Amino acid sequence: MKIKYILPLCLFLLLTACGGKEGASGDRTVYVPEEVAYTTGLKSVSEACVVDGTVYLLGKTDSGGFLLQSLPLEGGEAVTLPDYRSGFSGDSFVSSAAIQAGTDGTLWVMEYGTVQSAREDGMGFQQDEMHVLRNLDTEGKELARFEYAALEEALGPVYSLLADGEGTVFATGEKWIAALDESGAADFTLTSNAGLSISIALGDGRIGLFERTYGQDGDASCTLRTIDKEARDWGETFTLPPTAIPYRGMGDALFYYECANTLCRWQKDAAEGEQVMNLIDLGMETGSPRVFQGKDEGLVLLVTRYGESGTGVFPYILTPAEAGGPEGKKVLTLASLQLAGSLREAVMEFNRTNPDYRISVTDYSQYGDRQTALTRLATEIGAGKIPDILDLYAAPTGRWAANGMLEDLWPYIDADPELGRGALMERVFQAAEMNGKLYEIGPYFAMQTLTGAKSAVGDRMTWTAADMRQALEAMPEDCLPTGYDRAGMLEHLTELNWSRFVDWEKGTCSFTGEEFKALLRSCKDFPGEPVSGGEEAACLNKEIMLYSMWADGFTFPQRAKYILGDDISYVGYPNEWGEVGSSFAFSSSVAMSSDCREKEGAWAFLRTLLLPQGETADSFGYFPVNRSAFEQQMERLATPVYPVDGDGNYLYDERGERIETPVGQDSYAGGVDLTYYAVTQEECDQLMALYNAIDSYVRRDPSLTAIITETAGAYFAGDKSLDETADLIQNRASLYVNEQT
Repeated sequence: MKIKYILPLCLFLLLTACGGKEGASGDRTVYVPEEVAYTTGLKSVSEACVVDGTVYLLGKTDSGGFLLQSLPLEGGEAVTLPDYRSGFSGDSFVSSAAIQAGTDGTLWVMEYGTVQSAREDGMGFQQDEMHVLRNLDTEGKELARFEYAALEEALGPVYSLLADGEGTVFATGEKWIAALDESGAADFTLTSNAGLSISIALGDGRIGLFERTYGQDGDASCTLRTIDKEARDWGETFTLPPTAIPYRGMGDALFYYECANTLCRWQKDAAEGEQVMNLIDLGMETGSPRVFQGKDEGLVLLVTRYGESGTGVFPYILTPAEAGGPEGKKVLTLASLQLAGSLREAVMEFNRTNPDYRISVTDYSQYGDRQTALTRLATEIGAGKIPDILDLYAAPTGRWAANGMLEDLWPYIDADPELGRGALMERVFQAAEMNGKLYEIGPYFAMQTLTGAKSAVGDRMTWTAADMRQALEAMPEDCLPTGYDRAGMLEHLTELNWSRFVDWEKGTCSFTGEEFKALLRSCKDFPGEPVSGGEEAACLNKEIMLYSMWADGFTFPQRAKYILGDDISYVGYPNEWGEVGSSFAFSSSVAMSSDCREKEGAWAFLRTLLLPQGETADSFGYFPVNRSAFEQQMERLATPVYPVDGDGNYLYDERGERIETPVGQDSYAGGVDLTYYAVTQEECDQLMALYNAIDSYVRRDPSLTAIITETAGAYFAGDKSLDETADLIQNRASLYVNEQT
């Protein structure tokens, strides 16, 4: 039976060579997708590639066998290649197969399966694994074959086989890549220590090995190392962003890679990659790209998606809409250091529904780690390329606001007929103010706090470092205050109290006063290394006293009570000035730049984040900033639901208690599985008491935080006195603050 494939499962895109170029106005080219309809007799498509303008699909039939089909880019009926047969003979079974385009207009198919043969001793039959790499013409006829079962016996499991532009076959394993001779033996082998290795063909015919490694701090680094066949060694090396996923090259593009929702290419003789297009511009979910191939002067992108009937290919031809956007829409620019899923979805929804404006995103994490991304963005802003909208994840909001970069959003909220301050959870926005102005907003919020068992910390929302030490003395021996180490606690305490130590408006800071010294002194009580093995398990085992998870929804109290084994107090972070040691933060926040060219359009997007976000009956994470959505979520989660049988009678458990329907579930480290039920009035009241007590907002400045934590390391190690450390922090921080204002 034929299956008609439509939108959601897989996608290939035809892009023009202009890629992501910018017009004179600074607007990046965006792309308008046009669906290509086709039918195929395959049950599922597992692999695809493109050769000379034709898409080749490798997939399974209803009977489980593999077929190879061709599909012209204009769509229509997929044609089964008449000469394609399994590369196995006799009684065999192909369990998996992969396809790639050759450099000479041919196809390469790699097949894996089992072959049944008679045992040498005549005692029945045996099943042998078999791997075959075959070169086929575009009718499916076999031109050459390569079997490599013996190779696995010598080197270990083979993950992939790949032929370079000269026909040399390379095999890739877990920690190695080998060039093979005509007999199938390793001619030479190179080793790799990467946690992830992927071999790809470059546009100039070379083979490259992509490696992702992780340092002791958990940060990833990615490189693409080419193979120098003459030297029988590694050749040229390319450094890629930490989240990059590479794909084969073509023509002048040595290779392509996806990272940060962006398709990039690395051209010959280039010093770095360049953006081709942002995948968000498509306005649809694309899944994970699988193949990039050339056609004429453009590019074909294949993206495999999974659905109920297996995998499929859903083709779309993309045509560029020059400056002004599709259908004459005005283009707004949004800059992000790492675009989160919720904001990504909000942008795509806005692009789908707004008739006048379209948002074009640049995610700067495509250029490297967080500091590299921030430096790149700051450099472009300094050169006058100022985005209309700024994603404030990991951004120095206080510095940008003081420098006049950000627009005050209170006037927009006050003038909006559907909003106004009364429509919002106003305390969160008041806490986020700077000098009475509101520069950032977000759709959800949470409350950063430390939670303790009442029996250990008492019933309070403020305490000092001495109070915390006293509570710790009553805990089991060797119990730690929290899962944070000294540097981690110092980072949290400074982010919670920036306003006490830094005045960005005046360009001054004060880190030599008694308040900051008390903060430093209290951090020294924390361990030198963070708790390993999961905070939940450590709390359950009474290895740490305080639970540091944010209060991020109405079911949080149930989670904290279970983890701590008692009624709870939102005791917060200790300080010596008697204020509540808890704070608000948006789950994600954005700002409008003061130089925004289309402020009406930017507000049209920002306001959507303040409206109800379509919370459903099973939503129980994060608090909505929209007051009506907040109240409705509280009411819904505080109302028990009891199932009934077919006659409308309530169901009861073996103890005779009425069964209640859970509102959600979670799993945690240490094997903790937790089921949530309707929240109680007491739990709601305690959360609202915390909400009404908080008047501070978490504000981050990664560069300044790094200065403070790095300089404090000598004090924590006992190499500097408290006064010396405070003076050093003051000197370094003052220089930094003065440079930024």
